[in-house]
Amino acid sequence: MSISTTVQYWVLRPASGQTTHQIRSRPIDIVITGANGAVGASLIKYLGEVLPAGPTRLRGLVRSLERAESLAALAVQVVKVDYHRPDSFKGAFVGADAVVHLAGALLTHPGETLSEANVETTRAVVQAATSAGVKTFVYLSFPGANHAAKNSYLRSKGMAEEIIQGAGFSGAIFRVPMILGPGSPSLVKLCQMAVAPLVPLLGGGSVRIQPISQDNVLAAIKWAISFASEPVRVLDLVGPETLTYAELLRRVGQRLGKRPRVFRVPKAAGWLSALLAGRLAPSLGWNRSVFDVLFNEHLADQSHARAVLPFALTPVNEALDQAVPPRVEKL
Repeated sequence: MSISTTVQYWVLRPASGQTTHQIRSRPIDIVITGANGAVGASLIKYLGEVLPAGPTRLRGLVRSLERAESLAALAVQVVKVDYHRPDSFKGAFVGADAVVHLAGALLTHPGETLSEANVETTRAVVQAATSAGVKTFVYLSFPGANHAAKNSYLRSKGMAEEIIQGAGFSGAIFRVPMILGPGSPSLVKLCQMAVAPLVPLLGGGSVRIQPISQDNVLAAIKWAISFASEPVRVLDLVGPETLTYAELLRRVGQRLGKRPRVFRVPKAAGWLSALLAGRLAPSLGWNRSVFDVLFNEHLADQSHARAVLPFALTPVNEALDQAVPPRVEKL
């Protein structure tokens, strides 16, 4: 549903004590952090197509202008910031109606902790947005996020969620698993694996996952901006199918004209390597938290999201048909 050009608020169906409003459609100003990532660049292109061309302003925050080449052809104002120096945000959020916070990481930059990447970055963005009077906030989290989780990644995402919820914004927090879309890191990796003659997978790829179409993620973000619930709503935005990693790899291979052979690697070996790497070579980014996120199941109930969102979730085969170029021999 596109944003109306009339300046007004609509009260929609309240759910669980929440009130939902249509955001003002005077010149709408949206700030997107982590804008040069795969989701960020796709979101900017998508919003540029579905929102009114005249009244829309998009600002993309990036760490490096050199790595923001993918944004050059898009209708977005690129702003360089340092998420660990809140003073670098000066002016970046002024006049914004909404913030879409995509900056964060499972695999951090060298010398950066998960707490710095996900908690402190979120705290700085929330403080800047609050100071600028931003009303709506959208955040991508991960299924199982919890401030008390033993897994440091899930704990950092849960702590980030709490910071956002405590700021009094309207909007949404989407807990999103593997994203399937053109250029998405997960799908790029799957395509690389699918064309290999032999693919070593921990546990033979038996871990079950609920991949979500990138188009669904973009549509959900637009919905959260257009119809911002108060307080922030938390939704598990997972795909409509649960399948194993090996099965997903097989389906990707079919679209590339390949039949990848899976070599089973004991999960214990992967866990041990993650333990040792985390202690002896933390700069590699391979540790027990990453192992747990990638190779243990983090399934979620999709019923709440399906009941609330005004669109159907895309089946895996359809998402792959849209995202994977057919019968590519080399990437």
